[in-house]
Amino acid sequence: MDERDALKISREIAVEVRKTIAAMPLKERAKDVGMGKDGTPTKAADRVAEEVALKVLEREKVTVVTEESGVVGEGDIFVALDPLDGTFNATRGVPVYSVSLCFSESEKLENAFFGYVYNLATGDEYYADSTGAYRNGEKIKVSDENSLYCNAIIYYPNKNYPFKRMRIFGSAATELCFFADGSFDCFIDIRPGGMLRIYDAAAGVFIAERAGGKVTEQDGSSLRNKKFDMQERLNIVAANEKLHGKLLELVR
Repeated sequence: MDERDALKISREIAVEVRKTIAAMPLKERAKDVGMGKDGTPTKAADRVAEEVALKVLEREKVTVVTEESGVVGEGDIFVALDPLDGTFNATRGVPVYSVSLCFSESEKLENAFFGYVYNLATGDEYYADSTGAYRNGEKIKVSDENSLYCNAIIYYPNKNYPFKRMRIFGSAATELCFFADGSFDCFIDIRPGGMLRIYDAAAGVFIAERAGGKVTEQDGSSLRNKKFDMQERLNIVAANEKLHGKLLELVR
């Protein structure tokens, strides 16, 4: 499998998941239907989105790490899948929820070769490959903001920060893409214990890096050795090269 195959597969999944979710009334989306492998309640929207995505991926020789079912398949290509990132938004009609896929040649993020995030509410498509990062087919790059008086996505502000604006949208995959395309100057999630799982962030991290962003842990360490594993946790500080060091000092 190469990046062209990954794009084709991702687009097929995005079309099918969007069609399925769009056909569900909000009350139906919000029903609890069990417990996911991640230990959190599964909503009906989560389950049907994953079923649709896995139906496509099961045709391929891949190992999928996904929110509800855990690890599925035994292929040489690893896929971090979040079929519905932003479930709260999806169940209430807030238009920020996505399907997210990251493809890697090993179980480590450092060997990722393709990332894909599709906003199921708006139809905005983000992806990254060896040539760069794209939104709706147009190449994107992170902002060049150098000041802490910037526009930040941050989970959760626990002190007075010097940011110009602070926002939370409830979908890490989509938010990392908002950083990647320059809509926001940084993305920060430093919740204690690491609340982000690999399938929440892998595709967004890959896209942000291909757009010129620097993405690390809170202490500045690399994410390269993060594994496509249900137990993996991440803290993230993402910004351009000029701003990143200032943010690390700020959040330490």
